[in-house]
Amino acid sequence: MTSTEIFATAAHLHVLLRRKTGRVTDTEWMATNADYARAIVRFAREKAVSEGLDELLPWAAKLETASTGMGAPVRKPLLQSAAEALRAAQTPAPRASRPSGFADSVPASGFSASTQHSGFGGGKRTDADGPDTRYVGGIR
Repeated sequence: MTSTEIFATAAHLHVLLRRKTGRVTDTEWMATNADYARAIVRFAREKAVSEGLDELLPWAAKLETASTGMGAPVRKPLLQSAAEALRAAQTPAPRASRPSGFADSVPASGFSASTQHSGFGGGKRTDADGPDTRYVGGIR
């Protein structure tokens, strides 16, 4: 049963219980919490027997069937999760490529070293100085 169908069943049972017994229930909680759904099913069956409300029985049965699989998340076994975490921790990270001339102690950077051109410091930069590499794409 899909979550929409479970919610629809819970809503229908909610309306029947409200009209026939005066009991107000939480439809969303009934559709997501298996313990609450079983309690409402038990209440609906008790009222069906004690007050002769047979129309509650099929909806209680539907909700009971739906509540068997609700709220049980699918989880990996602990051993499998731990083994995957250990494998991930033991895999060495790939080293970034470094330009020649850098010492191993210097962390890799995605940017090239900035250099000042002779045209800076008050004078105008000329095209003879070459492209300005201090900024991404040469944009200032």
